[in-house]
Amino acid sequence: MPTSRRENYDSACTGDFQHNGSAEHIRGAGGSRLRMKIEAMLWIVVFVLVALAFLFPRTRAFSLSAIGVAIFAIVVIVVIATRGDPVAPIAAAPPAVEQKPVDFERFHIENLDKADPEAKNRIRVAEIRFDQIRAEAGAERGSIGRIVARLYNDSAAFTLTDYGYDLVVQDCIRGTCTTVFEQHGLSAASVPPNQARDVEIAVRDGNARDQPPIKILGTANVLLTPAATRAQPISYPKP
Repeated sequence: MPTSRRENYDSACTGDFQHNGSAEHIRGAGGSRLRMKIEAMLWIVVFVLVALAFLFPRTRAFSLSAIGVAIFAIVVIVVIATRGDPVAPIAAAPPAVEQKPVDFERFHIENLDKADPEAKNRIRVAEIRFDQIRAEAGAERGSIGRIVARLYNDSAAFTLTDYGYDLVVQDCIRGTCTTVFEQHGLSAASVPPNQARDVEIAVRDGNARDQPPIKILGTANVLLTPAATRAQPISYPKP
């Protein structure tokens, strides 16, 4: 098909489409106006029949019947018009964003580092140690609720104020030990130089809440090792 004829054909199709769309729009608008006029006329008829029913008691039965028919016709028109109206699409609700729990322990560590940047370098990790480590029973039978240990500060110059730890709980059955729980954290303490203090570590998992308690089927083997330190110089009383 030549180019000029093709362009004329496309233009004619486009014009027909636009004309058809406009015609449909006009017909839709005209139908809506016609429906409103019919409803208005029927309501006028209803009011007139109500007035006649009160003015002429003899024809009251006929007037009431006619009122019922008119109201029924109005309801039918409204129902038909409602079915023909386009239904607006319902916007899909945005997907729920999973909220992560606030890590207060990490927030506490960051505040400590800002307040005293040198605190974590005063005592080497090798200068603190755990001993007399034992597991305490939890609320449920066979479960572990906390770890109790004695923390030693072998530094001769600084007081230990916070300690980081790595906790591993193993369940040993017939000579085979299997790790059933791991925990890493930072806890506060106050251990003067060359002294020791008893500490307690609650068994919990900060990354998975509402988890079942840790239960031991055989014998518990607790591995507790230091991972970090924070300390401050010895404060002597003023004379």
